[in-house]
Amino acid sequence: MRPRPRSLVLVLLGLVAACTPPDLNADGEVATDSDETTPDDLQSVAGGRETVRETLVVVESLVTGPVRKQVVVSARVQTRTSVQVFPKLSNLPVTAIHVEEGDRVEAGDVLIDLYDTELALTEASAKAVFEESKRTVAQNELRLEELEASRESSAQRSEITARELARLEVLGDLVTRKEVDEARLALVSSDGDLTNAGFALRAAEINKELSVIAQEKAHIEWERAKQNLGHSRVRAPVNGIVAMRDIEMGELSSMSAPAFRVVDTEDLILDLRVPQDVLAELAAGQLVEVTTSGAPDEVFVGAVRTVNPVLDQDTGSIHVIVDLAEAPGLVPGLFCEARIITSSRDNALLVSKRAVMYDDDQPIFFAVNGEGAAATKVAFVAGASTATQVEVLSDLDGEPVPPHLRIVVVGQENLKDGAPVKVVKEAF
Repeated sequence: MRPRPRSLVLVLLGLVAACTPPDLNADGEVATDSDETTPDDLQSVAGGRETVRETLVVVESLVTGPVRKQVVVSARVQTRTSVQVFPKLSNLPVTAIHVEEGDRVEAGDVLIDLYDTELALTEASAKAVFEESKRTVAQNELRLEELEASRESSAQRSEITARELARLEVLGDLVTRKEVDEARLALVSSDGDLTNAGFALRAAEINKELSVIAQEKAHIEWERAKQNLGHSRVRAPVNGIVAMRDIEMGELSSMSAPAFRVVDTEDLILDLRVPQDVLAELAAGQLVEVTTSGAPDEVFVGAVRTVNPVLDQDTGSIHVIVDLAEAPGLVPGLFCEARIITSSRDNALLVSKRAVMYDDDQPIFFAVNGEGAAATKVAFVAGASTATQVEVLSDLDGEPVPPHLRIVVVGQENLKDGAPVKVVKEAF
């Protein structure tokens, strides 16, 4: 049992002695050592020569009240969204800067302008090529329509010639051989025309396909030129605050060096590392209270979003992410203390921390009996605690501790179980 300093007890003993009125004799004078005393007056409260001294104590009652169990972890406020902004074009001079550090921006806002004259000319040229390719496709479509009509006409002529030849062959001797031969030659000619029309139509189809491909390529080049022209204006990728600007007027852009960093201050988190022995007590949705040294009286709130049950191999800790509610004064990088509330009770039995001592790491306190003449040591199972009180769950046998006990809060340092005490004050 580790005794506490006895300075407060000595002060109380002095106060008691100073407040005790002096004994007066029959004449109303202060009694001296020469005044007669009886042997009974020299007896102690225990009797006999072996006097057992009473210990003067101050007591207070157990109380009931709210208590909660919490896990306390220190961390820095972070933002879930922190984006470095890189120019997408290199070796172009900066012609305009539109924001400074600390400015709030929306996604799509222009941060800086780069030199874009050559890019604009390239975009205009690519657009012209694309427009020309569209006209070429249109011309090839018209040519294809003409050849399709020509082939249809050749097919009809061939069909008519074939019917005429068949008619002459049926007539036999009624027609001359010359007429039949001419009909056969006409059929061969019309079939040749039909075949040539088919070849021309196929060539026109190929030309149309090639012109469509050329149009698509021209469109791609135009889109690339437009995109490059758009990249000459470096824009904010997300909503947030400009946390860093690292580019100056006239400086050449570089795709390998970030020009800005934008952080979203409306999406703040705590990335906590919690001891593994509290894993079973943690759960998503638990309330988290956050305080900072800069504003110790202000409490920010959040909630546990995720609890990773896989332990960190290097530290043996648990990875916990906490979502924080947006509040003035809560900014990324701020060092804070987070309290994860794992459980709470409104009517817990509480004992003052002034009364609690430890006997081989076992929490104990001393209670006085009804008459206040003796102290009884009570070993108990401790629960949650507040700044000044400890929750009493039960005694070591699991039995509830009576809530009406009067507990020694001053003078218990050298007490033993059953020691005589004298209550000099009831603390409230």
